[in-house]
Amino acid sequence: MEATFKTWKTSRGIYLNFLENYTLEQLNKIPQGFNNNLIWNIGHVIVAQQGLVYKGAGLQGHVSDEMFGKYGIGTNPNEPVTAAEQEELKSLLMGLIEQTESDYQTGKFISFHEKTTKTGFHLSSVEDAIVFNNFHEGLHMGYMMSIRKFV
Repeated sequence: MEATFKTWKTSRGIYLNFLENYTLEQLNKIPQGFNNNLIWNIGHVIVAQQGLVYKGAGLQGHVSDEMFGKYGIGTNPNEPVTAAEQEELKSLLMGLIEQTESDYQTGKFISFHEKTTKTGFHLSSVEDAIVFNNFHEGLHMGYMMSIRKFV
């Protein structure tokens, strides 16, 4: 799992670069032909990880229900993200890695509700969910690499 967490930290560092190097206007722009923007993808990977790992293990996550409602599966941006929300996402982006790694190392994830993702991955353990999360975040990184060309 050490390599998996290392990969996740590296990926999240790339996401952080978007938050730090693009203007709020650029982060919020939905280019023609796309249905979301850079900052929505960042919010989405944050809540998706919490759903995959914590909810999958039957635990309360570390983000609000409002955040799940705004960035969860099947949502799209319906209003621009504010500077305050950008700062919250920045904090969660990296802070939740430390929290999840600590919770994993202290044995907080006792059980897991098996499921098959929409992409066909069968998750039977928290380890599967953490590994799949890296795959999922890679997909969204690809979307962001495309979007950034148009903002």
